[in-house]
Order: sequence, then C-alpha cells, then structure tokens
Amino acid sequence: MDFGSRLKQLREGRKLSTSKLSKQSGLSQSFIWRIESGEKQPTLETLKKLSQGLGMSLGELLGQDLMSKPQSSKINRIASNIRRLPPEQVDALDLFIASLSDGHGSGEHTLALKAINLNHSEPDGFEIELVFSANVSAVMEHRIPDGMKRNLECFRLFDQNMKEVPIELIPGNKRMYGKMAGRTFIVRPLSRLADRKAYKISISKFLQANNYSYLKEDHTILFSKREIMDITPFNQELCNSYLSLMLVRSNIASGAENIPVDKDIKLTFSNNIIAEAVRENNLQCFSLESSKKQPVDIKIIMAEPDDDSERQKEIIIHPQQALQSNTAYVLTISESLRGANKKSLGIDKIITFTTGAANSSADGEQDGVSIA
Repeated sequence: MDFGSRLKQLREGRKLSTSKLSKQSGLSQSFIWRIESGEKQPTLETLKKLSQGLGMSLGELLGQDLMSKPQSSKINRIASNIRRLPPEQVDALDLFIASLSDGHGSGEHTLALKAINLNHSEPDGFEIELVFSANVSAVMEHRIPDGMKRNLECFRLFDQNMKEVPIELIPGNKRMYGKMAGRTFIVRPLSRLADRKAYKISISKFLQANNYSYLKEDHTILFSKREIMDITPFNQELCNSYLSLMLVRSNIASGAENIPVDKDIKLTFSNNIIAEAVRENNLQCFSLESSKKQPVDIKIIMAEPDDDSERQKEIIIHPQQALQSNTAYVLTISESLRGANKKSLGIDKIITFTTGAANSSADGEQDGVSIA
C-alpha cells in the first residue's frame, strides 16, 4: 500500500472527512486530496501535521510496511524527499528515527501525567503545577517544529458553569532548575478563583513531548483551591498522593434503571472513611429521597473502626423499607464526608437511579460510577 492509500485508510478509519482532517492538521483540503491520490508526496513537516491531525505518532502514520523494505520504491521515494529537506529538518528526522528504537515513535511509550500540585505562592496568588513523564515545556524546535506553540494551546481552564477562565501557562524552566523543569507546566489563572468553588483543567491528547510521545487521551482535572477532587482518566498513582477523598465505585451507576426495590447501595471510596476520628461525621453525610423530594429512612452500615481490610473504604446504604417500584431516586453524598487522611470529598456527589417492578431481582454489581 502506498502512503496516499494508507493516509486515506487511516482517515476513513477514524471517520474523518478531508475537511475535518484539514482543520485538525492545518493543511488545505485540496493538498490532502493530492496526497491521497498520489499526486503529491509529503515532506517531514507535512507528515508531522498529518500525524497530529490524526492523533497518532509519525511511526503509526508511516506504518510497518512503509518502514520495513529498505530497497522498496516507497523508501526510495522517502529518501528522495529527504534530500530536499533543509539541514535542520534532516537532523530532526534523524532524531525521530533513533527514537523509534526506543518505542516512542510507535506509541509504545505514551506521555503520562505524573504529579499535580496546588500552590498558594502569595496571599492572593494561586497556581497549579503539572508534572509529566517527559519534557513537554522545553521542546526543542529543531526536533518538533512549532512544538512549544502547539503545547501551549493544549491547556484550558473552566469554572463550574463551563465558562472559560483566562490563564497564563508558564514553562517549568522559567521557574526552576533540574530535570523536572522541562517536564513541568504551571497554570496561573489570570483572575482570582473563588473559594469552595469547583474548576476544571482540560489537557488535550495532542500534548507532545520531546521524545515524540503524545498524551494519547484527553485529561481533565476537577479541583478547588483547597484540593483535587477528580481526574479523568482515573489515575490510582495520583489518587494516592494528591487527590482529595474520592468516590471510586458504586454498585449502582448514576442514571441506572430497573434497580431492584430491595437493593442496598454499596459505595467504595479512595480512603478509610470508617475510622473513629471521622465516623460520627460521616454517618450524617448520606441522604436518599425520591425525585418528588420525599425522604427515605436509611441505615448507614460500616465495618468496625479498627478493621484494616478494604472494608474500611466501604459504606452500605440500606433503605429501612423497600423502595417504590418504577420511581426515580436521588442519593446525595455530602461534600463534608471525610477520610482518615483528613481530606474531604470537597463537592457533593449525586447518584440518580430508577427502580424497576416490585418483583425484579438484583443484578450483579456494576463496575465504576457515573457522578452527576
């Protein structure tokens, strides 16, 4: 398969029109047509724009069949194009090919978010420090042309009403020295964030490191000025060290239907929530009511305070009487729920569900939880 045919196959496999790929890559639609028809052969810069537009590495774009036949006409054509490149782009291609042996170009190693810190540097100052697994904030332009410019466009901040908050994005090497500097971006809101309000940082999957690896998946971080509340995709390593108390799992996902009327609700959190120091507080943090605001008497079931098993992270909500059939219910978990690590939930968690017929039987537990 020649490159033009491969490009068309990849584009259609991602359900992208040439118009959509044009917008995502910054190349004209007519130019993409000419590449796919074989009329034009891409330069290294064009290949990089196409790989970014398709959301993949250059190695994935080129494919094994284009890389595995040294004497093929395809390789000869690529070699001919390389001869027309300026010296700095030849150097960039040489570095890229070397990176393939380490697996970065083929996507074996993806960029990862490794740490999140909330910094109160001044009485009115507030910053979020994001540390990644590779150099993203000191990208060398001879390796990745316009890499820094694109990376700076990968971060956005929103308030709880999804209104965008203007930010200054500060590369780590502007603030610090050492090997972590190039791996760090500092997000500084340009307007003062309100206390006890939720905000969200979004990080585009197109964030790229100096080793050509991508983030691969859009990330979101839900936080307040006091603590981090949630990360998507869920990251257990970060949860252990940086996150506030989190609802990790529920046997009834928010929005679930046909729930048995006699089913208990089992909740699992990220930290011990039954310890003596927080037990009495946490017993007051759960309420269940119908969608018509009719409260339901519930019993909060916890393990003993000295239980050192995984049950220390679990709460069971037991309705004192069977729920009504074909009725919508709302379980509210208060933001004041606390863990033994002295972290709080930080924001109310809501699980809505609808019961089925009175004689419906209980299903197995559902994996995960969807929070409204």
